[in-house]
Parts: sequence; C-alpha cells; structure tokens
Amino acid sequence: MEVLLGLLTIGPMSGYDLGQAIRTSVGFFWNESYGQIYPNLKMLAAEGLVTAKRERQKGKPDRHIYAITKKGRERLAAWLAVEPQAEIPRNELLLKLFFGAQISPEISIQHVDRMLKRERAFLREFRRIELDEISKNEQYPDAPYWKMAARFGQLELEAHLRWGEETLAELNKIAKKQRKHAEKRKEKGHAGK
Repeated sequence: MEVLLGLLTIGPMSGYDLGQAIRTSVGFFWNESYGQIYPNLKMLAAEGLVTAKRERQKGKPDRHIYAITKKGRERLAAWLAVEPQAEIPRNELLLKLFFGAQISPEISIQHVDRMLKRERAFLREFRRIELDEISKNEQYPDAPYWKMAARFGQLELEAHLRWGEETLAELNKIAKKQRKHAEKRKEKGHAGK
C-alpha cells in the first residue's frame, strides 16, 4: 500500500494510472497487480489516507482519481523511516544451477543464455527510463532519488550480465570436457570389439 501512497505524492492518479506508473518506475524492484491496487486504494480511502474523486467520462466508465491526504503523507513518512527488512532472495535459476551436475550442461547453458537475453533487455529498458522518464521530470523533488534507484538497478543488471557471461564460459568448459570424456569411452568401446 505504501507504494501507492508514494506514487500519489507525484500527483493524483486513477488506479489504472497507478498501475502504469508502477510498471514504468518501481516495477523492476516492486510489483503490484491491478488486483492488489484497487482493493488497496479502497482501504486507503477508508482509512482517510487518500481521497477519491469520481471523474465522469463520455462513453466510458467513470474514473476514480485518488489523491494523498495529509494523514497519508504522515503514514508514508512513518513507513519510510522504518528500517527496511532484509529479504532472502529466491532465484530459481541459481537453485537449478546449484543442482546442475544432475543434468546435461547444455540445459544449464540454455537457462543462463535466456537469462542473459532477458537481463540485457531489462538493462536497455532501465537506460531508456533514465533518459525518457527521469531526465524529463527533473522538476520533481523526487527525481534525484529516482536516479539512485535506477542506478542500483543498472549496476545490479550489469553484475548479472557479468556473472552470466562468466558462468556460460565455465558451463561451456564443462560441456566440452564431458563430450571429450564421452568420445573416449566410445572409442574404447569400439577398440574392444
């Protein structure tokens, strides 16, 4: 819910607008679905943390525009002051790689290769967001903080890419070694006949 309060400090938005704002800003490290946004907005309104104003639209359903209240800003400030909780990451790729000796290295190579393609695309998107979204919104007092969060994401993705490239090189060595070993066994099998 705090992500909604935080985004509403930028300006009033509808639930749809908030979903889009999440996707283009904090979506790389925090996710809220529309199924979470709308019930949370109703709860925030019931607690007096946001106000809701109905906006009529011709030929479309009415939109509800939400704005943060003074009480909402106080709640957000209190939440921001609490030390963030450390989270234990869950990474299925690393878990599968940990048990990688149980399968062909080619399967792990495919997994890491797909991860690299995905992370490169994310990095391109981060750079686009920094150029198109953050740089064009320098007038907001939050802009320097947005840059800090984006920079963390960029550096993290660059580290993932470096790790992925090193891991692919190691997996290719393992695969090559296994192929040589299989060829030697095959040769010994033919020599024994």
